[in-house]
Amino acid sequence: MSIALNPSTAVLTPLAGREREVAELLALIRRPAMRLVTVSGPGGVGKTRLALQVAEASAGDFAGGVAFVRLDPIRDPALVVATIARALGLREAGSESWFERLTAYLRGRDQLLVLDNFEQIIEAAPVVSDLLAVCPGLTILVTSREVLRLTGEGDFPLSPLDLPAVGDASIAAIEQTGAVTLFVQRARAANPGFRLTPEVAPVVAEICRRLDGLPLAVELAASRIRMLSSRALLARLDQRLMLLTGGARDQPTRLQTMRDAIAWSCDLLVPAEQTLFRRLSVFAGGFGLEAAEYVGGQGDRGTGGQNDGPLLSPCPPVPLSPFDGVASLVEKSLVRPMDEGKRHEPRFAMLETIREFGVELLGAAGEEDETRRCHARWMLGLAERAEPELVGPRQEEWLDRLEAEHDNARAALAWAIETRDAETAQRLVGAFWRFWATRGYLTEGKTWTERALALGDASPAVAAKAHHHLGNIALDLGDYELARTGYDAGLALWQGIDDRRGLASSYNGLGLLAFYQADYREARRLHETSLAIRHELDDRQGLGNSYSNLGNVANAEGDYARARELHEQALAVRQGMGNTGGVAYTLFNLGDVARQEGDFERARRLFDQSLDLFREVGDILGVGYALYDLGKVAHLQKRDEVAAALFAEAIRLRQELGDKRGLVECLEGLAPVAHGLGDLLLAGHLFGAVEALREALDVPLPPTEIAAHTRDVAALRGRLGAGRSREAWDAGRAMTLEQAIDAAQALTTRIPTPTHVPEATTPVDRAARFNLSEREIEVLRLVAAGQTDREIAETLFISPRTANVHVANLRGKLGVSSRAAAVALAHRHGLV
Repeated sequence: MSIALNPSTAVLTPLAGREREVAELLALIRRPAMRLVTVSGPGGVGKTRLALQVAEASAGDFAGGVAFVRLDPIRDPALVVATIARALGLREAGSESWFERLTAYLRGRDQLLVLDNFEQIIEAAPVVSDLLAVCPGLTILVTSREVLRLTGEGDFPLSPLDLPAVGDASIAAIEQTGAVTLFVQRARAANPGFRLTPEVAPVVAEICRRLDGLPLAVELAASRIRMLSSRALLARLDQRLMLLTGGARDQPTRLQTMRDAIAWSCDLLVPAEQTLFRRLSVFAGGFGLEAAEYVGGQGDRGTGGQNDGPLLSPCPPVPLSPFDGVASLVEKSLVRPMDEGKRHEPRFAMLETIREFGVELLGAAGEEDETRRCHARWMLGLAERAEPELVGPRQEEWLDRLEAEHDNARAALAWAIETRDAETAQRLVGAFWRFWATRGYLTEGKTWTERALALGDASPAVAAKAHHHLGNIALDLGDYELARTGYDAGLALWQGIDDRRGLASSYNGLGLLAFYQADYREARRLHETSLAIRHELDDRQGLGNSYSNLGNVANAEGDYARARELHEQALAVRQGMGNTGGVAYTLFNLGDVARQEGDFERARRLFDQSLDLFREVGDILGVGYALYDLGKVAHLQKRDEVAAALFAEAIRLRQELGDKRGLVECLEGLAPVAHGLGDLLLAGHLFGAVEALREALDVPLPPTEIAAHTRDVAALRGRLGAGRSREAWDAGRAMTLEQAIDAAQALTTRIPTPTHVPEATTPVDRAARFNLSEREIEVLRLVAAGQTDREIAETLFISPRTANVHVANLRGKLGVSSRAAAVALAHRHGLV
């Protein structure tokens, strides 16, 4: 006879956002050879709810019926068989054991048995094998936070619900994701008037992202809509575990609050695992095995950096191998492996809701200060090991590694600043500046460096380096007053300790500042002083920089032969070091010399080569430079539509960087392009805006550009006439930088997409480096356009499951853990 599901397990609400998983799990248990399937995953991910839905949907597939057995009330593995038997309505019979009674009942029956919540009695797993061996018609579906590790077991790992792409404001795209579907369903149950309006949808999307798409967390948060607006709810998610309470009273206690759901899993850990879990919660954005070993007290006791400063030794050892401990936490769904992509070393992370619980436990155990100090020590050691590698043959690898640890660096800096540890904070910003400059985090780097320096000076060498690199960042941002302040402070400190290498850096920085302010005599003097010290020290990296900077001075003064000679010297040094990023800058500089000499085709080839290398190492600043100069060359070659597209992309990157000087240069380059495309008024507005902005920033036009600029202005004024020219210039001079950018972007939206792009910028060529297929490139473009997996499936006429697999493969090949990161990397490397 068929056994109905217990009334207590009946499905009372529709299952939202799990259509694919239901179909896949149904298909799996219907396979004749697949008699044991375990749905695994973290607490609150919806394993029980999915199993109930599948049990109900498959009732007609099993002649003997379906039975659902709750195991969460028991902790003694010896009680499992009796619990199953009683759930089936069996009674004890004389001397017959419960196992004999149960197998006698199940033998010969075509039955689905759902065993819910197995993790706390995992030692009873062999009973499942014994039942399957004796009862050939039996199929068992298990839910557990870890797999049973039995022969023939099929693992069905259940991930959180799919989430909206970061930055997607389209209601259509947002509401189709599983997490938002569930949120809206539960919010309307709590407040029938709730609607997903254009204003509310992005807020709900962010709420779901902050909750990791965990169904229990989403449901508990949505229930608060009866008393909070969506914005008020989002604002309270910094303390999410306090908010995520009030689950249904007919649910087990462990599912009535998010804290209880996670605590259930943590209570099942042995003490050493609990200690490691707490310590690993300090990592933001993930961690590798080396990091786990360090906080587990089994890593290197030194940082590998300049000195150990005030940092204390690593955490006390955990009586457990970190490798085995992390593996166990992965098995128990408290830690999850991340996509490896290009990385050789595995990387792991906690869902943020679980991590917050771990931090709570860390504080309650009185271990938070010590563990955060240990975490900062590890991060500092990694950053200082990376620093010299960022100008060597492995720079891309190390830039990617720092990118992966950027959230950890932020956490370490926040801790150091909060505890007023000036030495640690300033060592960190000093080691991280090149990463920030290269990967497009200039504004963030400036903020961290200023906060670190506000703590007061650390030791002179450390403080000098931090001040100097604040100067470097400010220079790239076009803030020349701050750049001078930083360079002067670094110079004074290095003079005080007679640090010759530091003095060379200071003269180099001040030389760059003089160059950008068109004081070429002073720039040459400072760079030559720096070059002499670097020769004395045989500083190969510094020599390459000095040759390059002196080459730029010669180019600006019109001495092209000398400029080419100096840049070729720089190229030889940088190639010898394997400094790909440095080579990219030298090729770019040689391209600028060729442009000044009127050899536009050679200039284009050199800029193309530099762009390819900038993208290879992920140098956003360099990409912006190359696109800008390619735009200038395209204009000189009478290809204004191509020039406009290149300038538009350069402007987008400069906006991301916060580079005011670079934006002004791009607007200046676009002015004659607008003229060439027939928009005379816009050209006049841009020339006027640039004139005023250069005055405000104290960035005069380089002498080598004056003749071409004068010709362009005269040609435009000749067509506009005196009166209209004056009006256009005055209107432009009254514009803010943002208004001028908006006007420029309006031009690029009015012209058709150019049919030719530089060879080195074509996505297909670059995609080969990541081993992407044509279909994967196609999928990546759709991801970048903000399409969900369902929308990609519809666009490409494939199944949602296939689209999901393509997106997962993309993340793996690109070495990222999210769609947003994939899109960012795709733009950085010119893949879309």
